[in-house]
Amino acid sequence: MNKRSYQWWLLLGLVLTVGLAGCKKATPTAKPETTNKPKSAYVTSHTPTFYVHGFQGSANSTNTLIKAATKTAHAKRVFVATVQTDGTVSLAGKWSRRTRNPIIQVVFKNNLAQYDQQTAWLAKVIKAVRARQSFDQYNIVAHSAGCVASVNLLMTPQAGNFPTLKKLVTIAGPFDGVIGEDDVANQNSFLKSGQPRYQHAAYQLLAAKKPHFPTGIRVLNIVGNLDDGTHSDGLVTNVSARSLNSLLKGRDATITTKTFHGAHAQHSQLHENPKVAQAVNRYLWHR
Repeated sequence: MNKRSYQWWLLLGLVLTVGLAGCKKATPTAKPETTNKPKSAYVTSHTPTFYVHGFQGSANSTNTLIKAATKTAHAKRVFVATVQTDGTVSLAGKWSRRTRNPIIQVVFKNNLAQYDQQTAWLAKVIKAVRARQSFDQYNIVAHSAGCVASVNLLMTPQAGNFPTLKKLVTIAGPFDGVIGEDDVANQNSFLKSGQPRYQHAAYQLLAAKKPHFPTGIRVLNIVGNLDDGTHSDGLVTNVSARSLNSLLKGRDATITTKTFHGAHAQHSQLHENPKVAQAVNRYLWHR
C-alpha cells in the first residue's frame, strides 16, 4: 500500500469512528435524590408540661393521657416528680435538652391535701425540675382538684425568677364546688355578671386572688356532661367547671371550652377518654 492509499484509509477510519460515537445515545445525568419527608403535624418543643392529678388521684390518673401524648404528639415523660407527705420532692428519670415535648408527671403521696397545700407542693416541683433543667416557660395539664391547685398557683405570687405559664389545660375542674360536698346538681346557675349564683369554698379562694392571675394566658377548659339530667360529670356540675371563665374575666385570658358527653364524660373517665386526650394533644402541640 502506497503512502497516499494509507492516508486515505486512515482518514476514512477516523470519519467512521467519529460518526459512530455521535450515534451513541447520551447517558442522562443522574438527578440528585430528594427526600420529601412529610412534616409532622406536631411541633418539636422543649417547653415542659406538668401533668397534675386531683383528690384521691395517683399516677394512674394521668398515665393514659401521657401515653397518648407519647404516641401521638411524640412527647416523652422525662421525670416522675413525687411529693412525699412532708413535702419532699424526688425526681425519677432523665431529661436531655434535645428531648421533644418533655413531660413531668406529678404525684402527691398525700392525695387528700387541701388546695393551698397542693399549690405549694406544685410550686416546689416546678422549682426542683428547673434546678435540673433550665426553662423559662411551662404548660400544665390538670384533672379535678389539680385544676384548682394549678389556677391557685398562678394566682399566688412566687418568689424569685419563677417561670411563666404558656398553656393551661383543665379537665373537670371543681372551681365552684363538688356534688355531695358543697354543691348540688341543678342548683347553681350563672348571674348576668357571669358569676355563679352560689359561690363555694374553691371559688371564694380563687376570686380573692384574681388580680394576681397573669394576663394573656391560653386555657383549654374541658367539661364533662353525662347527659343524665344532672348537667354534670357525676361529681362536678357544668356550672362549677365553667366558673373558671368568671374567675379569669378581665385578665385577657383566651379560654376555649370543650364539653364531652355521655358515659365516657364521667369525672374519672374523662382522663381515660381518647377524644379528651386528642383535644389535649392538639391544643398543646399541634401546628
